[in-house]
Amino acid sequence: MDLKTLKDKLKEIKKMGFVKTHRSGNTGIGKTLEDLLEIKENNIPLPDIGEVAELKSYRKSSLSMMSLFTLEPLPKGGDRDRMLLDGFGYSKRNNNRSKELHSTLSSKKFNAQNLKVKVEKDKIRIIGKGRKLNIYWDMPSLEEKFNKKLPALVYVLGDTKIIKEKEYFHFVEGYFLDGFSFEAFKKRMKNDDIVPEFRMYYRPDGSIRNHGTAFRIKMKKLDDCFAKKVRLI
Repeated sequence: MDLKTLKDKLKEIKKMGFVKTHRSGNTGIGKTLEDLLEIKENNIPLPDIGEVAELKSYRKSSLSMMSLFTLEPLPKGGDRDRMLLDGFGYSKRNNNRSKELHSTLSSKKFNAQNLKVKVEKDKIRIIGKGRKLNIYWDMPSLEEKFNKKLPALVYVLGDTKIIKEKEYFHFVEGYFLDGFSFEAFKKRMKNDDIVPEFRMYYRPDGSIRNHGTAFRIKMKKLDDCFAKKVRLI
């Protein structure tokens, strides 16, 4: 579809009012919108801009941050994850995990796991309090990942309500963003508007399960990473 068709479809969806979720849980809003737009994946080919736009949907009432993409730091391999788990992981639940590391990293201060990030000229480096680490993201890989994952972005906001224990969505706002600025990305990292989040743990057999290191952004700062913003609904 082109932008005009997308805009028309979103207007029709808005007119539908509250729609019962097509899937329970956090991912219900995304699944419901994809079904209403009749797309099978969370991206939309937009031939009039020569790009594929990532589609994201968000509950207006939610205070959580939006995940932009996942990218593991260097060096590659399980030794890196093992070093992080052994050095900074914790165990606080009865879940057969000897250690886990669900940890959001700030640029401004060390977190509860004694980790932070430092934005340098050519790297974003992970810093461990009292321990020397050589774990980092290089800027070219980050820029390539962002351009590949989010060359353009369509995000839609929905009001929610619960009726007979089922969630319903009313999609009320939608925007198209284009022209990603990597300099803005680095600035937002320094200001903690964008933060990386580790999500890994030891399985009972000693192997590591890594759900992917996510880069997450405050919704109100999302527009600042793009040169162009068009309101669709």
